[in-house]
Amino acid sequence: MRSSEIYSKKKVNNISRILENVGDIALRKRAEWLINNLHLKKGEKALDVGCGDGFYLHILSKLKINLKLYGIDNDKKALITVAARFKKKEVKLFWCDLMRKLPYKSNSFDKVIMSEVLEHLQDDKVGLKEVYRVLKPNGILCLSVPNHRYPFLWDPVNWTLEHMLKTHLKSGFWAGIWNQHIRLYEKRELKEIVKNAGFKVRKIQSLTQWSLPFNHYLVNLGARLLTKKSFNVVTSGANKFEENVKRSFTVNTFFAISNLIDRLNSSKELEVGVSLVVSAKK
Repeated sequence: MRSSEIYSKKKVNNISRILENVGDIALRKRAEWLINNLHLKKGEKALDVGCGDGFYLHILSKLKINLKLYGIDNDKKALITVAARFKKKEVKLFWCDLMRKLPYKSNSFDKVIMSEVLEHLQDDKVGLKEVYRVLKPNGILCLSVPNHRYPFLWDPVNWTLEHMLKTHLKSGFWAGIWNQHIRLYEKRELKEIVKNAGFKVRKIQSLTQWSLPFNHYLVNLGARLLTKKSFNVVTSGANKFEENVKRSFTVNTFFAISNLIDRLNSSKELEVGVSLVVSAKK
């Protein structure tokens, strides 16, 4: 196989540039891991399951390797937002429910990305088996889920509630890592679920042990302020979809401190981390 056909190291480095404006450390680290472990090749068909606001489709489109991109979600409003970001020829979007049969033939996709989706499904096993069906033989699935062994600094509120009172906040601003999630995952549990769906697990690890205290809440607050024009001076340069933008002093300071703390995050195998990420093969 010619080196020109494979996702080159130069393009891998481009991911860091594409993600340079992502203030959420956990999102940045898992996005980089997921994209790198897809081992993308020119012209492949890639499906984003639960595409949400279209951020992963945005990253994939920026790689400039002529991928055939597809995205599905059960949120119509989210799909309308995603459609506005792309030309019709760039991404094909479908509204559908992963708990039912997807609108694709078996063995349709070379690669599938599934980030922060399983924890929302009533039956994660059914969802994974449907993803297995539409993936081609030897195709790669890369997914991420929230780790039940998350660090205290990421979500002090729920960490304290879980460890002291065996409960947690389920929704709202202060719900943190548990917000609208049916479950969080242990590493061994996740590996078994993926294997039982038919996949061969190639790699599984936790990411992001260190972050700013209340990082998740700070990013959430920043996202809310982005929608208010009166805060433009404070939030300029904080949009994760933007590149090469001039940041406000406040945003620049946040990124500087956040990136400094991120240096503490080791590549060594850890149990504690915000995210669990998996690379699996059909």
